[in-house]
Amino acid sequence: MADIKTTGLAPSGMTAEFAKFQSEAQKVKSLASKDVREAEEVDEAVSGFEALLLHNMLKEMWKTVEFTGFLGGDSNEAQIYRDMLNQAIADSVAEGEGIGVKDFLKKELSKAESASKK
Repeated sequence: MADIKTTGLAPSGMTAEFAKFQSEAQKVKSLASKDVREAEEVDEAVSGFEALLLHNMLKEMWKTVEFTGFLGGDSNEAQIYRDMLNQAIADSVAEGEGIGVKDFLKKELSKAESASKK
C-alpha cells in the first residue's frame, strides 16, 4: 500500500477530478498508517475510492460515444445528466460487490496493519 505515489501534477483537463482522486488516495494511505480498529471506516474509505475510480472510468467511456438521440448531443444539460448517471452507477456498483478494488485495498490495509504491529 505504501507504493501509491501521488504527485501535484494532474493530467490536463482533469484537475478537479484528479484532486478528488488524490484526496481519496491520501485517505486510504492515512488509514493504512494509523491503527484503525473500526472496519466501518475502512469499508467507507475503500468504497469511496472504488466509486471515484468507477466514476472516472465511466466519464472517460463517454468520450468514445457518438451523441445522437437519447442523450441529445453534447449540450450542457446532457453533460450534467451523464455525470449524474455516472455517479449513480458508480455509487451503486461500489456499494455492492464492486469490481474488486475495495477487496484488494482491504487486503493490503490489513497486511500493512499486521506488518506495523510486528
